[in-house]
Amino acid sequence: MTEPDTAADCERMAEAAYAAMYDARPHGVKDCYDDARLYFSRAIEAARRAGLADEVMRLARRLENIEVVYIGQFRGVGR
Repeated sequence: MTEPDTAADCERMAEAAYAAMYDARPHGVKDCYDDARLYFSRAIEAARRAGLADEVMRLARRLENIEVVYIGQFRGVGR
C-alpha cells in the first residue's frame, strides 16, 4: 500500500469515528473523538512521508476543526 493510499484509508476511518461521535452513547463520545484524532494523525504522517504538503495542511485543518467541535459540543458529555 502506498503512503497516499494509507493517508486516504486513515482519513476515511477518522471521518467514520467523527461521525460516530454524534450517535455514540455519552460514555463513548470521547473514545470516538480519540479514534478520530488518532486516525487523522496517522493520515497526516502518511501524507507527510509522501511529500504531500497540501494534503498535510488540509488534513491538519480538518483535525483542528474536529477538535473545536468536540470542545464546543461534546466535552464533558458522559461525565
